[in-house]
Amino acid sequence: MAYHITKNGVAGRNTKTFAGDKSGNIAILFALFLVPVIMLMGLAIDGLRALNAAETTADALDAAALAAARAMTEGGLSDAEVSEVANNYFQANVVGKGKIGYSTYSGLEVTTNRARNEVTVAVNTDVPTTFSSIAKIDKFSLYRESTVAAGLNDIELGLMLDVTGSMNRNGKLRALKNATKDLIEAIVPEGHKANRVRIALAPYSEQVNTGRFADDVSDARNRSGCVVERRGPEMNRDTAPGRNTRFHVVTRDDERRYDRGRCPDAEILPLTSNKRQLANTVDSYRANGWTAGHLGIQWAWNLISPHWSGIWPGSSRPHPYGQANLIKAVVLMTDGEFNTAYTGRPGQGAMTRESYDHAEELCRNIKDEGVIVFSVAFDLRERDAREALEDCATDEDYFFRAENEEELRRAYRDIAIKLTQLRIVK
Repeated sequence: MAYHITKNGVAGRNTKTFAGDKSGNIAILFALFLVPVIMLMGLAIDGLRALNAAETTADALDAAALAAARAMTEGGLSDAEVSEVANNYFQANVVGKGKIGYSTYSGLEVTTNRARNEVTVAVNTDVPTTFSSIAKIDKFSLYRESTVAAGLNDIELGLMLDVTGSMNRNGKLRALKNATKDLIEAIVPEGHKANRVRIALAPYSEQVNTGRFADDVSDARNRSGCVVERRGPEMNRDTAPGRNTRFHVVTRDDERRYDRGRCPDAEILPLTSNKRQLANTVDSYRANGWTAGHLGIQWAWNLISPHWSGIWPGSSRPHPYGQANLIKAVVLMTDGEFNTAYTGRPGQGAMTRESYDHAEELCRNIKDEGVIVFSVAFDLRERDAREALEDCATDEDYFFRAENEEELRRAYRDIAIKLTQLRIVK
């Protein structure tokens, strides 16, 4: 800073230098602008936190209302018991999983309307702010509610579960297990009416492991339990296994020709309403191998087909097609391209096209029987696979895309709502 001596001998700042020194002005202006910038950034950050909290809360409320309405209608629970079910589901989907630990919740409000088979679940959520406190905004308060109306249909559901090697990446197999267990919990009622909803599991990779049913369905001696496509005109239909309609057991020549043949250890499970058995079976699945997607479709269908009543145990026998108040459905899912088939020329391109051709015909035949088809593309980059799943679905509202576990669980919850004829009213 420059100074000079005045005639009075007093030191003073050079007026010319003072006039030309703008650094102080800039600092002041910067400080003036910095406060609103920080406020805007804070509002943006806190706004995103609030949106995340709102979305997670809404999802948890839908799950809670879904389970509570189902429990009230199917299980004949009291209002207090319905409220307990709703609270348990809400806690499990938000607080218990620590999804948004910075939020706080008021007590859950649960209201029943038995005349309309409806349950309404509501909650107040507070999201504390960070930088927004500069603007004297200490929290965002959100109110959310969900009303669900329950239907009274019986359900037979076949789940096609991708246990191929790619599902080992990025926690995808864990995500599938969690989404599947969510679906099981949501649609299988508690109490003596549980058997109105039965679910079957059809895991697949290069082959399908039929486990203890191998002798009944295989065209040759079968030590591994695994099968692939059957041969002949009934290949893509739900015809029961018979003299000329059994499923092919991969030979050593097949293994050499197609460069495939690994048998997944994940076995099919016929229709059951036993939640614990379903959940434990899903948890036991491991992933490996290539993707014979059409085989997953085939066996999800076989497990709910009335033509297979002579194969499955008595409690797992499917009801006839077209029965009143019965929904038959399959959920098809994959995270990759269908790239394995055993009925044509070997080679990656030929096997891929063949698998898609089988899938197309299978889906057409499934829908012709009045079976509802849901399909889920999970972190799926291959366009052909995505389009195949879209075409397979009953309509566009029954096709779902999910990029991560949160979206996959949301898709399976939406499937549960559609399946049980539960509708989100508000």
